[in-house]
Amino acid sequence: MVGAYWLLISNAVILMILFFYFYLLPSMRISVPEVKRESYTPPDLSFIFKEQKLAELKDLSHLRLLATASGGIKLALLEVNGKAKVVRIGSDIDGYRVVDIQRNYLLLSDGKDTKAIGFSFETAKTPAFEPTAGTPKLSESLSAVVSKREIENVTADPGIMFRQIRLVPYVQNGQTRGFLFEWVDPQSIFSKAGIKAGDILISINNQDIKSGEDAFRILQALRNENSLKVSLMREGRLIEINLRVE
Repeated sequence: MVGAYWLLISNAVILMILFFYFYLLPSMRISVPEVKRESYTPPDLSFIFKEQKLAELKDLSHLRLLATASGGIKLALLEVNGKAKVVRIGSDIDGYRVVDIQRNYLLLSDGKDTKAIGFSFETAKTPAFEPTAGTPKLSESLSAVVSKREIENVTADPGIMFRQIRLVPYVQNGQTRGFLFEWVDPQSIFSKAGIKAGDILISINNQDIKSGEDAFRILQALRNENSLKVSLMREGRLIEINLRVE
């Protein structure tokens, strides 16, 4: 009797398991939580492909470098709209500031852009003389008298001097051989001394002039001289002008 009872119980359990497996289990759903994706916005790289406009440098063609002195005190002589002006480091010119002066150029900056102003090396129309041929023979010796007061004026203020003449470096075979007088004021002390447009200044008192620094140095030494010897090349000939200062 007991055995029949346990047999009945075991059959009932088996039926319940089968019912659960075939009917209830398929209807059960496993819920998987949905993971939200974080939103992603790609960076804007369009600026890379946009046309960039470069800052336009101010036109400084009206500035012309005439001479420099890059020794202990750095100075430069500029022609600004036809007028001579002596500048030093820190001087302001048309919105730019002089930040450096070297032997052959000066640097101007407006805080953003830097501009270099160098010498305008031009080919002289005067017939050239060959450096390999040695010192040309003296063709002519001239004499003149100049005012001591005028000498003092032009040596004290180079701006006065460069309102009376216009000089450019005379370059031959890549070397500065002197300075060419492009223009000479007919009423100036230079014209009275016998200097003409087209002459090439070689030396003063036997001191060669091959740079603006040489010119500044020699000018200061001339203030107390009673006589000057100016050597020029004129149409390929060596000319010597002996000046007496009174």
